[in-house]
Amino acid sequence: MKKILVVEDEQDYANIMTQLLEPEGYKVAVAGTLKEAVNLLEMIDPDLLIVDWNLPDGNGLELVKAVRAGKKGKAVRIVMNTIRDSEADQLSAYLENVDFYFTKPIKPEIFLGKIKKLLE
Repeated sequence: MKKILVVEDEQDYANIMTQLLEPEGYKVAVAGTLKEAVNLLEMIDPDLLIVDWNLPDGNGLELVKAVRAGKKGKAVRIVMNTIRDSEADQLSAYLENVDFYFTKPIKPEIFLGKIKKLLE
């Protein structure tokens, strides 16, 4: 079973993603802050991260940089899911080796299709 860590401070939005992903057979954990995400990363060793940019204790892109710099950073897939839709933000994320960039709100079919493709 593939493991996904959703790093999202809006609980309702995290619930929507969980409700979409779990029926597809993914094990989902949710972190509402960068600190929680770092703790969960060590415990669950996810196959995929879904990271919001704006978090209460910092910038999700900093988490992406830290994960990519770590030992397993190349193996984990990372998706940014954020309200930020500027080309500059998207470019910044892709330069940090984000695998895909979604803007909120997600379109469920496209979201699930891309997640499945990334985890093949």
